[in-house]
Amino acid sequence: MRRYNNFVMRNRPGERCFLTERQFLRYAVDFEEDTMTNRRSMIYAKFEVFEEQLAHCYFMLHERFIANPPLAKFWAETAMDELQHYSILRFCRERGMMAEADVDFRTIERVEELLETVKGIVSDPEVSINEAFYASLLMESSELEDIYEKLTAVLARDHRLLYDAILTSFRAHHAALAGAAEEFCSDRGIAEAFRNLGRRLS
Repeated sequence: MRRYNNFVMRNRPGERCFLTERQFLRYAVDFEEDTMTNRRSMIYAKFEVFEEQLAHCYFMLHERFIANPPLAKFWAETAMDELQHYSILRFCRERGMMAEADVDFRTIERVEELLETVKGIVSDPEVSINEAFYASLLMESSELEDIYEKLTAVLARDHRLLYDAILTSFRAHHAALAGAAEEFCSDRGIAEAFRNLGRRLS
């Protein structure tokens, strides 16, 4: 049996301690598993923050258009959808039900950059309806939505009812966006983009 490393024992400089091959492999595997778990947890936590920040953007739009009750109500409901996304991701992370989704750091950076652009648009007190929906389109058509689907797919095995409810809510979310863009936007191109997005996700 091969021995790995050669550790001098504390307070006993004359004695040495060796790891057997079995011990070395076990610790190496445990370390690799911990690293993978930590990476997955970091990805979930990062996208929780993105969903929560997007919800805040939609709440800001709710306040901006408070004089238009139907439009303000729509943005409040959309914000609540994003908070639900945040809650589902946190639920998965806290219970260790995390998918091995292939999410690289460049993708995370792109989503973060887009979100900063959206924050800049919605924080303008004079943001127009078309600009508000354009900002929403930037995020709803981004990798954020695709990654949310990947990260929640892990629930399909052991929490099928919850997963089916998530899919139903996800489709309703995009149908509501398409319908609101059709109703409130004067830019037909934005409304058409939301319709196409809804078809792709249905």
